[in-house]
Amino acid sequence: MMMTAGLGLFSKYQPGNNFAWCDSLPVTQQAFLQQVVALAACLPEQPYIINLCRDRYNFTLAFCAALVNGTSSLLPPNRQQDTIAEMATEYRAFSCLVDDSFNIDGLDCIDVRAVDSTRMGTVALKVPVIPADQLAVIAFTSGSTGKPAANKKYWRTLVGTSSLLAHRFFHDTEQLPNIIATVPAQHMYGLEMSVMVALFGGGVMVSTHPFFPQEVADSLALAPEPRCLVTTPVHLRAMIKSEIRMPRVAKVISATAPLSKEIAEQAEVLFGCEVEEIYGCTEAGSLATRRTVSDDEWHMLDGMTLVEEQEQLAVIGSHLFDAPYLQDSLELVDAQSFRFIGRATDLVNIAGKRISLADVTHKLLAIDGVDDAVVFMPEEAGKHVQRLAALVVTELSNQEISRELIRFLDPVFIPRPLKRVNQLPRNEVGKISISNAQEIIK
Repeated sequence: MMMTAGLGLFSKYQPGNNFAWCDSLPVTQQAFLQQVVALAACLPEQPYIINLCRDRYNFTLAFCAALVNGTSSLLPPNRQQDTIAEMATEYRAFSCLVDDSFNIDGLDCIDVRAVDSTRMGTVALKVPVIPADQLAVIAFTSGSTGKPAANKKYWRTLVGTSSLLAHRFFHDTEQLPNIIATVPAQHMYGLEMSVMVALFGGGVMVSTHPFFPQEVADSLALAPEPRCLVTTPVHLRAMIKSEIRMPRVAKVISATAPLSKEIAEQAEVLFGCEVEEIYGCTEAGSLATRRTVSDDEWHMLDGMTLVEEQEQLAVIGSHLFDAPYLQDSLELVDAQSFRFIGRATDLVNIAGKRISLADVTHKLLAIDGVDDAVVFMPEEAGKHVQRLAALVVTELSNQEISRELIRFLDPVFIPRPLKRVNQLPRNEVGKISISNAQEIIK
């Protein structure tokens, strides 16, 4: 994909086309652009601004208005006051954009809902052109331990990735799907698949941010067909367990964690469609996809390749500013496909034997009566402790769980300590804070 000096805010601007659904009402591209221009005129001139909008449409409005002004959006991993205050201080960001009553001392909280775009009438607007190398966002990943890591994403990269995703998933659809997402727009996966894909020809955004199974069912029911559900393995598992009947969906897309074939098969039955999975990394964004139930191999997005350099795999793509190295363990089939072996931080060695923490977690989750679980290496383990730890949401006893695991695992991999809890410390995309898990297990 060739990149030019500037890239428009839309791939194709057709003023009367539907851009989003807000409260079940359609919003055209023209109406959205008018709101973007009106909000941009109200924003202060500053290099960074914090986007805390919960509603997906409001987030996109704030994100695009900042882009038009040449301002980079900071996307925090949570809305905790300490997190926001620290980020504002570090980046000298004096304002944040909100769509609720959030307030924090020292920050000018601008409610995007208060901006009036009606004064612009129906005047025709030119689509803003954003410099390809403009820093669009800095996304902060919560990760599993330590301080959130800052990830810079430039406009060229966001446009390139979303265009490739739209082509992979929706190029043969007669009608653009309405995209319902359970992941927040502040997360890179949510930004790419529910915001950028809507801007660049892949679908129509649904503004809601459903979380619980019934909320997902309600959001799907309010959106016209065809529908695309953008979600995570944790959300899929919860929807399957809820036994709530779900409206028909044209496609389900999952990311943020490995999706088991068992959950993918059950999800395909629940929604009556194919479930596809995205593989990506912090450095390069979304890279490859597969249909989980039928394909062990991952297939790179069109125009992206993997090359071996100094015993590492590098990602090549014209929309990337460099060729980042992958930290995961992959088996390269060819330049466009691979098999996933494991996360770099996921493989552990106990008593001279290696295993994936994700594999132990999957086996634990497969036990009938286990509602949720995570397996990790205790913080104090060091080099001499030879045990994994686990947090489990279940009514089963530790003995019953261990008795089931011993059928599939070497005894050295049976988690001890194994602590039963009411819920796991998951964030909005289902990822677990291992630092919090370490505190719980102590």
